Parts: sequence; structure tokens; C-alpha cells
Amino acid sequence: MNSPEGTLSSSEAVPAQDSQPRTELGRNKWVGLAQSNADLTDQPRRPAKTAETVAAAIVRDIVSRNLNPGDMLPSEAAMLARFRVSRASLREALRLLEVQELIRLKPGPGGGPVVSAVDPRNLAKITMLYLYLGGATYQELFEAQQVVTRNDAERAARNPDRELVRLAMKPFLAAEQPIQGPEYWTVTNEFHGAVCELGGNRVIELVSRIVGSIWHERIVTRMDTKSVRAQIHAEHREIAKAIIARQPTKAGRLMHDHFGWLVEEYSRHWPARFDELIEWD
Repeated sequence: MNSPEGTLSSSEAVPAQDSQPRTELGRNKWVGLAQSNADLTDQPRRPAKTAETVAAAIVRDIVSRNLNPGDMLPSEAAMLARFRVSRASLREALRLLEVQELIRLKPGPGGGPVVSAVDPRNLAKITMLYLYLGGATYQELFEAQQVVTRNDAERAARNPDRELVRLAMKPFLAAEQPIQGPEYWTVTNEFHGAVCELGGNRVIELVSRIVGSIWHERIVTRMDTKSVRAQIHAEHREIAKAIIARQPTKAGRLMHDHFGWLVEEYSRHWPARFDELIEWD
């Protein structure tokens, strides 16, 4: 999970010029739930497109063969023979997976489709597009971040594997933590990632990581965090102690208050930010 910390640097005191008031787009871009699910009934559904079927088969192969990032997929000729589809349908299937950043197409001799890392940050990118079209603001992102991270902390504290919990939280109990350079970002990201994983639910973890990735990219990385890093580590330490002590209510409250304090800092230095739309670019 991504760390959510910092205060605004003086060079960033003016919001981006392309920021738009929330009322400009409103909330009329999303279709209603009933309309969205209109084809999900007990009636027969339309058959999937050939390219979608092939893309799904390729993903199943990646999972079943336990392929790793950098592994080559079969050649175009081999996949054409296996799937018995047109070259156009196969290439459309590969483009579908490439757009989702699940594969990359290596050019040149010896090239072809290559497995990419499965990074939830990629899903966060498309989520930002939908949030922008839905008229969502950074205030709503903050509220979501408080909900998901509090839940993460509570679930982590309830994890029945207490040895796993202790080992996962132990690195964050140290009084001395890095406050400069990449090491700082690594430690803070590892803390939130560990809390998220200890929750033991991949669906909740994915939702939390999507929200956290947007928070990190659109809020945290636009702040100068140096003046508050020591306090951030101290609060992480107290949350870790509560998780180890199997105190879910306390862990959740501390996490909730942690983000509340950070947003107060952000708002004080960048008051207009939380009324702006979540950008997509």
C-alpha cells in the first residue's frame, strides 16, 4: 500500500491550471446501476467476442503455467494454430491484454508477447478516469482512504496468525527510521502494504491498493513531506503496536486519526485541493 504523507512545498502552492470546479462535470457521466446491469439477468447473454475469448484463454495460461514477468508467451504462429482464429482476432486479443498492461509486445527478431508484472497501480489509472467522469473530488478520495485503511488496520489486528503479524509489523517498531531519499518511501509504502496484506482478503486488498495508489500519486507526491516524516513514522509505530497487541478497535482508530491529521496538514497548505476533481491524464 502507498504512504499518505506530507505538507505542500512552496513551489507547489498553486493548484494545476487545468483544475476544474466540481460543478463543471457534475455526476451525470455514470449510467445508473440498473442500466449498467441490464443484460445481467436470467436470460441468455451475448456470446463473447472471439478476441475476448482468446484473451481470457491467454490469461488462464499465464496463471496455470505460473508465468513470471519477463517470460515469453508462445509465438503468433503457435497461438494461431492452437486457438484456430484469424490473425486479426489474435492480435486484437493481445492488444486487449497490452492495454491492461498485463503483457508487452517485444519488437524485433526473437520478439513477441512478454508477460508483465501484475501491478494494481495500472487498475488505479483507469479508475481515475472513471472518477473524473463521475465528478469525484479529492475530499471523497480522502473519505474513501479513511474507510479502507481503517478497515485494513482492524482486519490486520484480527489476523489469527499472530506470528505472521508480529514478523510483518516488527520492522516498523524501530525508533530510527529513514526520513530521506528512496529509503523513506520504501519503508512507508511497505508499512501500508503489510497492513493491507495482513487483512487476508484479496478483494479488499485490491480496492485498498487502488484507492491508496490514487492518493499517493495525486496527493502525496505533490507535497513536500520532510517536515512531518518523523511524526508519520511515530504514528505508524503506534498502529503497528496495536495490530501486534490484537487491538482492532484501537488500530482502526489510530489509522483513521493518522489520515485525519495528514489531511488537516494538506488542507492548511493547499485548501482548494480537496474541492477539485480527481484528474485523469
